Amino acid sequence: MRKNCIALLVSIFLVSSASIASAHTVLISSNPNKGSIVKALPSKITLKFADPLLTLGKRAINNVVVTSPNNSLVTTGVNIVKGALLTAPLKNRAAIMGTYKVSYRVSAQDGHIVTGSFTFKLQN
Repeated sequence: MRKNCIALLVSIFLVSSASIASAHTVLISSNPNKGSIVKALPSKITLKFADPLLTLGKRAINNVVVTSPNNSLVTTGVNIVKGALLTAPLKNRAAIMGTYKVSYRVSAQDGHIVTGSFTFKLQN
C-alpha cells in the first residue's frame, strides 16, 4: 500500500513538472531571421514563439527593441501580441548599413520571463 502511494505521488509530481516546464516558451523564428543579411530595412520586426504569450489587457509586458549600428532606437515603441507572435513597427528613416541588434523580453503563459537577442545585417 505504501509503495503504491509513493508511486502515485511520484507520478503526479512528474506529470505536473512536465506541464510546468512545457509552458515556458522559446523563440522559434523571426523576420528578419537571426544572422540574416537584408537589402532593405523591413517595415516591422516579427518574432514567433513556440507558445502564446501572456497579455494583461493593454499593459505592455512583452517587448522587442531593435537598435541600429550606431545604437539608435529603430522600433517605434508599439508592440503587438497576437497569440505566439510579437510584432513591432520599425522607423524607416535613412537606414544605416551594418549590424542591427534585436532584443526581446516576453512573458510565457505561465508568467515565466524569456529574454534574448540576435542580430541581422543591412547590406547592399
